[in-house]
Amino acid sequence: MEDVSKRLSLPMDIRLPPELLDKLQINSPEDDQKPLTRLSRRASLSDIGFGKLETYVKLDKLGEGTYATVFKGRSKLTENLVALKEIRLEHEEGAPCTAIREVSLLKNLKHANIVTLHDIIHTEYSLTLVFEYLDNDLKQYLDNCGNLMCMHNVKLTLVKL
Repeated sequence: MEDVSKRLSLPMDIRLPPELLDKLQINSPEDDQKPLTRLSRRASLSDIGFGKLETYVKLDKLGEGTYATVFKGRSKLTENLVALKEIRLEHEEGAPCTAIREVSLLKNLKHANIVTLHDIIHTEYSLTLVFEYLDNDLKQYLDNCGNLMCMHNVKLTLVKL
């Protein structure tokens, strides 16, 4: 399973049904040696459910801003909680430049102190970014500690960056 996840760039905690592995013909040892082409990788991820809104269930609305609404959600693939950032697309303008910048930066970042971008879903009316779910954001954390972080926590956060 670990080799398949690496080849498809999947999160390590994803559980792929055996029948899907058979369908994708990536269950045999000799297939592990063949690299997937970009087209077959994209098709494989689509078959699994990545890039599709129906793969996620919206649970609660967490917040709303000028361009986007954030929902708590659940992945039907992993059963994990996720944050769904739904960015409204304006037909004349397309995706806001801030969303494009956010995606381009986050898609390659893998760090303990930076939220993980799991999936991107593009439809005619919205761009949905699927993030790992966190119980608190930085503002909530600071509000809870009275806007004062102890020096130890500041060092832990900044040293890892």
